[in-house]
Amino acid sequence: MSSFGLSGIFSGIDSDVLINRALGINSARLTQLTSKKAKLESEQSALKDMESTYRMLRDLADSLNEVNSLRRVTAATSDSGVAYAAMSAGATEGVYSIEVNRLASSEKEVHSGVTPTEAWTHITEVATADTEFLSADEISDAAGDSYQFLFQFGGEAQVTVDLSGYDATGITLNELVSEINTAAGYTAASAVDSGSGYKLRIQAQNAGGGNDLVITDSNSVALLDSTGDFSQTVDGDVGGDALVGAGNLVYTYNGVTRTITATADTSLSDLAALINNDNDNPGVTASIMRYDDPTGGEYHLVLTGANSGGDYGITVEAATTLAGFDAAEWTQTQSAQNSQYRVDGYPSGAWIESSGNTISDVLPNGTLHLSGVGTTTITLNRSTSTLKDSLSNLVGILGTLKEKMDAYAGYNETDGGGVLQGDYFVRSVYSMLRSAITSPGVGFDGDRDGLFMAAQIGIEVDSEGNFSFDESTFSQAVNDNYLGVLNLVGTDSTGTVSGTDIQFTSSDSTTEAGTYELEVDYDAGGAVTAARIRMDGETEWRSMTVDGNTLTGVYGESEQYMTLTVASGGASETRSYEVNVKRGFAGMLYERLEGILDSANGTLTKKLASYTNSRGTGSLDRIEDSIESEQSRLARLEERLVAQYARLEERLAQLDAQRGAFEALFSAIEVNTANKKDS
Repeated sequence: MSSFGLSGIFSGIDSDVLINRALGINSARLTQLTSKKAKLESEQSALKDMESTYRMLRDLADSLNEVNSLRRVTAATSDSGVAYAAMSAGATEGVYSIEVNRLASSEKEVHSGVTPTEAWTHITEVATADTEFLSADEISDAAGDSYQFLFQFGGEAQVTVDLSGYDATGITLNELVSEINTAAGYTAASAVDSGSGYKLRIQAQNAGGGNDLVITDSNSVALLDSTGDFSQTVDGDVGGDALVGAGNLVYTYNGVTRTITATADTSLSDLAALINNDNDNPGVTASIMRYDDPTGGEYHLVLTGANSGGDYGITVEAATTLAGFDAAEWTQTQSAQNSQYRVDGYPSGAWIESSGNTISDVLPNGTLHLSGVGTTTITLNRSTSTLKDSLSNLVGILGTLKEKMDAYAGYNETDGGGVLQGDYFVRSVYSMLRSAITSPGVGFDGDRDGLFMAAQIGIEVDSEGNFSFDESTFSQAVNDNYLGVLNLVGTDSTGTVSGTDIQFTSSDSTTEAGTYELEVDYDAGGAVTAARIRMDGETEWRSMTVDGNTLTGVYGESEQYMTLTVASGGASETRSYEVNVKRGFAGMLYERLEGILDSANGTLTKKLASYTNSRGTGSLDRIEDSIESEQSRLARLEERLVAQYARLEERLAQLDAQRGAFEALFSAIEVNTANKKDS
């Protein structure tokens, strides 16, 4: 309740108290609604807490609901340097001898190599190689009369280029290149495209580092008289800087031919990058290896195929025009070849081949990893630790459910009743889940299957409904009947038929587990003429589809997707059989939890929707609407009361003003009367 600031200004009445008292009297329904909402929210919260545990139990039951996923082994190898194995669910015990003749490998091609030559580029640029590089004035302005360009690389001989013949005409870049190469006696100069024009490049005669450029400025042309007029563009100490020249490198890999185009400015590092960054690269990686080959270069381009196996060779094609990179300049250092191995001595006198060293089609539900040449023994041993841990977790989750059920739906003297006391839902769900485990396995027979109760493998429940897991009982059951344990937990839609003349072929997870009665009619030749089936306890027969010797259940009925095969029949007679479709307790538990949690029709889903739903018709939805309506009503009441008391104070203020006026009037009259008497 709020304070309205009206209390007793003129009336002396504490209107705040009166308004709060009136609102309090009228708030009884709001208090009841708020209390009811809190109770409903507690119930909803408890159910959602139970839901999270149901989901956890469902997911675990789902992981146990398939025999092959429960069957596990561990792999040991006598020599991991030859081969080892990784096994997945469904693998079976066994011993395998693995003999490896060779490993699969990818191809590697190594180039004969290049060694970079020191190269320096002039900072001046001209439009084309035929454009004038030095004018007549620039040449004739040189000090002295020799008009020379003098340069030297490290310990190499100094090169003197006489330009006096051009002092009257000027010289183009191409002419300058020709004069330099003539004077040097080797290809020392070239015109290179810088992107926006052409520049002069000069390089040392010998490869390697240490050949720095030195320009002699005595009697030389001003534009060429300083080392500062040039910048180093190829470092002889850095192999990736080696220029490979212009041309195409053409190679084929995995049936794809690629052409890599180099220019005069392409370095060895650039060439590797062009290969690696090619959008249509079929799987070749280029790298640079350093080795000072006496018969070749110091820096070698290496091409490596991504795939191993004999089908993945690298071919440098005859169409290659990049000088020094044709097929003759490459050495195959590792060939693309298949791995070769035998399993248990098979095939004798030959080898199984594979394109890789990781092989998935040798060990059932396992992967074989080849690691070296030789012979090893791989032993697959049964492993039940995962199953044991899962069953222990199953019991633990059931225990958590029991604790939550007792807390929410039970009663104790200390805390009183839980928020769901009187609601039978959680207790009925627990009872249903418990019976899925404690009841005999559906479709199981003690005489035929041996194991048919969860208690036989260590899952027990006491009279209070508390579960426990006896590991020693589980271990003994595994030792005595390993497959029986797996089937009791996780078999799904497997089946048997009494007698030997009909075989159970297959069924589906939607085929209802249980015992069926079957009748088959045979004609004089032993062929099937009709077949009928019904669940044990039903009175109506349903005709199965007959197709030769194959019998198929009716879609939409309990036996849907069931298929039986007649191996041998009678002659002009009707025979009766019993068909059992088995489902382990994990499958039954999962099925019941799905019925609880299904997003559309699950019982818990519907119960939670009774609290809140998208239509706004849940109990919490309705009570929130009622609370909002009641709050609006009280707000309107408060507004009316505040207005009433405000009007009262306003009226009292008017009366007080009138009283003051009258008092002043009477006072004036008294004064006048007194004055008259005195006069």
